[in-house]
Amino acid sequence: MNMEINIKMTIERETLENIFVTALEGGSNYWYEIPDKEIAKVRKAVPREEEEALSMAIFKAVFDKGVRVAIHDAENPEDELGILSYDLIKDRLNEIGLDKHNSKFLVAEMQENGDAETSDAIFQLLTMGEITFS
Repeated sequence: MNMEINIKMTIERETLENIFVTALEGGSNYWYEIPDKEIAKVRKAVPREEEEALSMAIFKAVFDKGVRVAIHDAENPEDELGILSYDLIKDRLNEIGLDKHNSKFLVAEMQENGDAETSDAIFQLLTMGEITFS
């Protein structure tokens, strides 16, 4: 007989920041693009004077300012792959935590063993709800 249990995890803000920075600055560059109009929304919410690094500005805009940021396909920039929003990310993090395959990426990040691959996987899951690119 199998038993199903749900385990609660607390993800530190710093861990989420690290995932965003690693994914946006390298781990996911091969598949995503953020259109100029989305970057303008981010910079309106988080000006360059407040945060120079675009990856951190995106994180702060989504998490602290409630900005919704559309993520597009790098090869087909007109194709929207997904939206980053605080509520969607919260829901998807819960889904990742309950998925026995995908939770390994989150656990690695939480144990400070994350890298470009784990950050990319999580960023894809947060953006699209699945790992599409590898």
